[in-house]
Amino acid sequence: MRRAHSNCIAIALAILLLAFCTAATAEEPNTNTENTGVFTLGDVIVEDETETPKGTVSRVDEETLRRFNRDDLAEALDLMPGVALSRTGARNERTIHVRGLDLKHVPLFLDGIPIYVMYDGYSDLGRFTTFDTSQIVLSKGAASVLYGFNTMGGAINVITKRPDKPFETNGGIGMAEGDTTTTYANFGSRQGDWYIQGGASYVNRDYYHLSDDFDKTAAEDGDKRENSYLTDQKINFRIGYQPTPDDEYAFSYIKQEAEKGTPPYAGDDPTQTIRYWQWPRWDKESFYFNSRTGLGADSYIKTRLYYDSYKNSLFSYDDATYTTQIRRSSFKSWYDDDTIGGSLEMGTKLLDRNDLKAAVHFKRDRHEELDEGEPELSFKDDYYSVALEDTITLTDRWHVVAGASYDWQIAQEAEDYDSNTGIISDFPTEDTSVFNPQIGFYHNFSDTDTAYVTIARKSRLASLKDRYSYRMGTALPNPGLDPEIAVNYDVGYKGTFDNITFQSAIFYSDVKDYIQSVVVPDPDDPTSTLNQNQNVGEVQLYGAEVDLAARFTNSLDGGLGYTYTGWNNRSNAEKITNIPKHKIRAYAHYTLWEKLGLTVDADHYAGRYSSSDGNRKTRSFTIANVKADYALFNGFKLEAGINNIFDKNYEVEEGYPEEGASFFANVTFRY
Repeated sequence: MRRAHSNCIAIALAILLLAFCTAATAEEPNTNTENTGVFTLGDVIVEDETETPKGTVSRVDEETLRRFNRDDLAEALDLMPGVALSRTGARNERTIHVRGLDLKHVPLFLDGIPIYVMYDGYSDLGRFTTFDTSQIVLSKGAASVLYGFNTMGGAINVITKRPDKPFETNGGIGMAEGDTTTTYANFGSRQGDWYIQGGASYVNRDYYHLSDDFDKTAAEDGDKRENSYLTDQKINFRIGYQPTPDDEYAFSYIKQEAEKGTPPYAGDDPTQTIRYWQWPRWDKESFYFNSRTGLGADSYIKTRLYYDSYKNSLFSYDDATYTTQIRRSSFKSWYDDDTIGGSLEMGTKLLDRNDLKAAVHFKRDRHEELDEGEPELSFKDDYYSVALEDTITLTDRWHVVAGASYDWQIAQEAEDYDSNTGIISDFPTEDTSVFNPQIGFYHNFSDTDTAYVTIARKSRLASLKDRYSYRMGTALPNPGLDPEIAVNYDVGYKGTFDNITFQSAIFYSDVKDYIQSVVVPDPDDPTSTLNQNQNVGEVQLYGAEVDLAARFTNSLDGGLGYTYTGWNNRSNAEKITNIPKHKIRAYAHYTLWEKLGLTVDADHYAGRYSSSDGNRKTRSFTIANVKADYALFNGFKLEAGINNIFDKNYEVEEGYPEEGASFFANVTFRY
């Protein structure tokens, strides 16, 4: 039975009521749509007028997220060049690929804190809502070494809010098709040197509608997508102290609770297994502390300390009734993971023409898993990283950013269970390490125009799942996996011409020791085979990005973006999955009478492979969305629109059809 979620609803509605009452007595409501404040302690790459950009860095602010109603992190990142929205259909996880590399190569951070799932390095981006977000920062290519380990393809940093005024709040209530309801609210208060920030959100969907053009299959009869429910709720709180502009200390708490169904495979490949999966629990809880202490006018120390826990459960059923678990393929599985860690960053400009920064990171990941009828197993890894980065000002126009990190992984515990004998033993454990140097050259033609060239050797250490998983009896573990290595080359330009902002890049990644599944003999049965992860992959990824935004008049602005991504698997004939060659994004926003706004946006994706043998492939698709918003009074706004307005029948992964045309309506407010 699905759990009740009344607590977060009550909290959110209470905050909404508080905001409404405050608005009723406010003498001068703030109707500004700009960000209410950015938690700058959570930013890893600080850019201002005195610093050059660190590689290819894209940012999306709160105003853009709300304009396009990008309510979860996957949809938000899809706004950026170089990003391809993806889905792991069998697990119903929303994810992305950045220049052809997936989330385990481009890890997720929250205010500079790593929050990806400890066991496999992935995150279900659909579970992370953006209602409390001020900015999302995506670093590609030569991502700063200050992030720490595993940034082989870049890093995603979600930066939350910080208040700037004695009282500020924003929120909204929305409805959409599929019996979908959304409620969120944020509040903040700055009183002298102290501030508090908090919020809550609740999203519930019973189902989503398929396109009218969808053809029925054995597991999907159309109309309402089978087993497509979800519930996400989150609360967050922060207290901070900022006695001076250079000194700040903040403690943050976040709790997420979610549950979801996995819609069954609805394609025409007879080799695909139809899974009847539900996730009655997908919970995360985070405690973290950020600080910055100024040391004179030219130096500082930053600290980040965190504890993050992740608990989930996955139930596999016999059929579409989701009631019985008799078949051998049915099971109940529980994960209980946590991580504890921290980092210390020091920076100084005492040396003439040098901005020198150093960082030390530590992270301990613990994973415990329990399958029904088997004993609980425990796994534990320690990660360390030391990094040094220097921004060297050669002239007023030329800069060099040089950096290096040394990362290593110490396997502390890995238990193995033999179901035939009932004996628990220990896997052999091996420690691994890797050196990551990088350099970038930047030329500033003006204060707003920069060209750059970067070269970076980046890596990813193998996860617990990579090394130790039997994958439900189909795989042979490989505890001795080496790190994956990529050499990333990036040539780019960022500039502003009158009312036009232009960003472009050409990229190339040479990936070695890529972890791929290889067929090997079964050591217990010479007549059969198993799969095993091995460092056998050599892959080339390459492409180009162009992103343009323009303000044509005071009432009209728009943008156009294009990404080309190509690949070459030099190891074997297997296809690289989930990488569309072409992505085009376009949008326009028009304001009438200063109160009525109209937003139209469209995305085009080329087809992509969904299986490495090439038997499963999606078709190209284009979807368009339209939204109108009207400013009411005292900061309130009414929104209504249609997503996928032409009811396109499309798939991001073959066999998992996406939502058809869907109407939504929201009421939002900001003070």
